[in-house]
Amino acid sequence: MALITRLEHDSRRTDLIRYAQYAAVGGLAFQLFHLLEHFAQTTYWALHPAEAPWLTPWAAAGRDLLVVGDKVVTGNELLHLIGNGIFFGALLAMAWVCMTGGLDRARYPHLSKALVSQGIHLAEHVLLTATVFTVGKPLGVSTLFGLAAGPAGSTYRIWFHFILNGIATYYAFRALHEMHKDGLVVPGATPAA
Repeated sequence: MALITRLEHDSRRTDLIRYAQYAAVGGLAFQLFHLLEHFAQTTYWALHPAEAPWLTPWAAAGRDLLVVGDKVVTGNELLHLIGNGIFFGALLAMAWVCMTGGLDRARYPHLSKALVSQGIHLAEHVLLTATVFTVGKPLGVSTLFGLAAGPAGSTYRIWFHFILNGIATYYAFRALHEMHKDGLVVPGATPAA
């Protein structure tokens, strides 16, 4: 009976690790798309610095689905909070796979750097979203706590988030590569306990 219980536990553990691997890889694929979205926005604003912020049609559709009341800014902040939460969740899944495999996260310094940089970025989006709902406008480092306004403010905010996304994404994909070399993110592979 104990052997059957142990085998069932090992099977569930294997399934959980596999799901975490899929969540990590899927979340990083999502983040790559997210970074490309920011690249498109940044490129547009570099070519048209005096124009209002621009979103790709699919980003605008996602924002519009999330609008609360009649304030478009709520949809914008919620969209970014959700997107950055997905990326952070992927990084947590990667860390969990390492820990489940009995490996110290210190073995993957790029994963630690990705977690810290994306954690800071996610905290910024929590702050921006919370202030939209409490004071009516996004206040955070990327808006210079409300001092950045107009096209210059939008440009600053876009570059701020593009750079943060780029840093966290770079570290995440370096960590993915390191983990892949150790066999930790091969779909169906299970780290030894």
